[in-house]
Amino acid sequence: MDRRLRTGLLLGLALTGCGCNQDADRLARVFQKTSAKFNGVTGGLRDKLQDGWGAMRGSLSETSLDNRVALRLRWDSDMAGAEVQVHLAGPGVVELTGVVADLSQRRRAVELAETTAGVESVLDHLREKDAEK
Repeated sequence: MDRRLRTGLLLGLALTGCGCNQDADRLARVFQKTSAKFNGVTGGLRDKLQDGWGAMRGSLSETSLDNRVALRLRWDSDMAGAEVQVHLAGPGVVELTGVVADLSQRRRAVELAETTAGVESVLDHLREKDAEK
């Protein structure tokens, strides 16, 4: 039985069992109206979530591999201040170029690229600011 229906039935039984002096028809109408409003507010929520997830998955598959890697690098907090460019060097191969702050940031960039879905190998051509001094 649907969870919302069960909750509504329990609420209706509780109201009836409390010694309410209202007749059963009126309680039934109140329950139906309440149930309809509740379904109007939450109804289709599961479908909306599934549609949204499907749209997101579809847009991810349409986004190019180099863009997905670049987005991961841009939104990772450990990569703040890095100037990394991502290029597609072949099917499943991405090339990282640019400047990172230090060795740990370089390793993080390579890790993010390697763990991106669809990446088979990473060409690391990053330079470290610390090494340039």
